[in-house]
Formats: sequence, C-alpha cells, structure tokens
Amino acid sequence: MNDDPMLQIRHVQLRIHADDWQDALRRAANPLLDDASIESQYVSEMIQAVQDLGPYIVLAPGFALGHARPSEAVHRPCLAIATLDEPVEFGSEQNDPVDIVIVVASTSNDAHLALLQKVVTFLNEENGFDMLREARTNDDAQAIVSTVNKGE
Repeated sequence: MNDDPMLQIRHVQLRIHADDWQDALRRAANPLLDDASIESQYVSEMIQAVQDLGPYIVLAPGFALGHARPSEAVHRPCLAIATLDEPVEFGSEQNDPVDIVIVVASTSNDAHLALLQKVVTFLNEENGFDMLREARTNDDAQAIVSTVNKGE
C-alpha cells in the first residue's frame, strides 16, 4: 500500500450548501465519514480546535483548512475538498467569508505534513484557488484530483 495519501474523487464536493462554519466543516468531512476514513469524533475535534483557538484555520481569503491533531479517530491519512455555494463566516477579520474548505485528517505528524504539502503545492503552483472556485462538473472535480495528486 502506498504511504503517500492521495485525494480521491469521492472526497471532492462542489458548490455544496453550509449554514455556518461548523456545518461547513461537517459537510466537507462527510465523504471521509462515509467511507470510514475518519470517525465523527475527528469532526468534533476540528470544531473544538476552532472554538478554543479562534479561526486560525482560515489561512487565505475565502479558504479554510480544517484539521485537528493526528487522532485515533482517523483511520487513514486523507483529504477532502468542498467548495460552497454561498460563503460562510468563520470569524476571520482578514479572510472571511470562506467558500473553500479543505479537510486534512492524519494518523501521524509525518502524514499530516505530507497532506499539507500536497495542499500547499496545489494552491500555490496551479492556480488552485481559481480552479476550485470555477469547478462545477465531475470533469472539473477529476481535474482537481489529478492536479493535487500530480506525479502519482
């Protein structure tokens, strides 16, 4: 089995609706719950981290990187990407409202760093934000998966 976590097409959701930031994290994580990559406890840990530390996961205008510490509630390192049909407020003065949520779930610090590297590379080098915001179709989702996993 490949140790390098890959983004799966089933973990990409385009233009979904979320009522608020907690709902955005829950909905973005749903595909990971559906295939038992994570347990609901991990979603609770992500939400609790924001409640404890503030909206530190809102890293750029319109972008939140949902994550918590490596956890036993994570069964395999994984990523999920969701774009929102309507942006939601996370409480970040500089970067609200958020319309892109990426969830990173990992079993170890090394896996966490590998996932973060994939996300950062995608967002920095491939016009990733535009690609995500413009995505509407399954072909668009597949292009995102291919770009995130490039070279794999």
